[in-house]
Amino acid sequence: MTPNLNAAEESLQKARLSLRDKDYVSARRWAEEAASLAPHLEDPLLILAAVSRPQVSVQYLQRALELNPTSKRAQQGMVWAQSRLPERIEESAPAPVVPPPQKKSTFWRMSLPALLITILLVSVVWAGFPRLSSFAQSKATSTVTATQQHWAQAQVIKPTYTPSPTPTFTPTPTFTATPTPTATLPPTKTPIPSPTWSAPTGQKRVLVDISEQHMYVYQGNTLVYSFVASTGMNNATATGHFSVLNKIPSAYGSTWNIWMPYWLGIYWAGTLQNGIHALPIMPSGAELWAGYLGSPISYGCIVLSSYDAQLLYNWVDVGTPVDIQW
Repeated sequence: MTPNLNAAEESLQKARLSLRDKDYVSARRWAEEAASLAPHLEDPLLILAAVSRPQVSVQYLQRALELNPTSKRAQQGMVWAQSRLPERIEESAPAPVVPPPQKKSTFWRMSLPALLITILLVSVVWAGFPRLSSFAQSKATSTVTATQQHWAQAQVIKPTYTPSPTPTFTPTPTFTATPTPTATLPPTKTPIPSPTWSAPTGQKRVLVDISEQHMYVYQGNTLVYSFVASTGMNNATATGHFSVLNKIPSAYGSTWNIWMPYWLGIYWAGTLQNGIHALPIMPSGAELWAGYLGSPISYGCIVLSSYDAQLLYNWVDVGTPVDIQW
């Protein structure tokens, strides 16, 4: 295998272990790294779909189906993801149950002698009730012990949603624990056919979330890319609404004697310009901050992996809006 594929398999294994331990932040981080190293792999996209919001899950599963249109896991995952959308939940809500009309009581039509006989019979039964209840209790205990079964606890999407016995979505065959593994369409619904992925339309924009150390790239309302990012140490990265000012294949930072590949300038901080770029290259040729992406490590810029930075550099235009928020 190539070095990138080896690294992708290692990241994918870490994502599986994190997902098994219910560490969804780490699972998403490792899955995104695996997807960036090996874009042709389907498994990282399935894991990302499992740990994302419903709308984003659909986007990841569409990309997985584009890679492998016959994938059973991706098709089941699409059914699972679309069942989590608000409109799907509303459609699948059960119709209100109207209780049947109750018949009028005929108690007061009873004659007085019949009523007296009934009271007498109730008194006799009540006198023997302790022995009858003890016998019933012992019988019930014996029956439960003989037929009791043990079941594992399952986590569902919402407490009020009862899953049906249709196939559930499992991101990879090596584990079964997912954030919401048992959600399925109601049994009356016909499974949705595999969608066809089409190129997104609309305005391009970039959103950087400092609290998540993550970058989301949109075209219109479609999520195009989702990258692990690192912002400035000690809150050195400014928040606000900016735009791409310039694009330089490799910018030189004279203050630190480093090269910053795939430079996208976004705002000025005094006489210096802060921007988005790949992991810096030191004079020795080594990558500065390698292995620390996902934590605030820079002097103010927004840092991506080399592969992610190249994708973004080739995709954005000068003037593309860039929003930075907490």
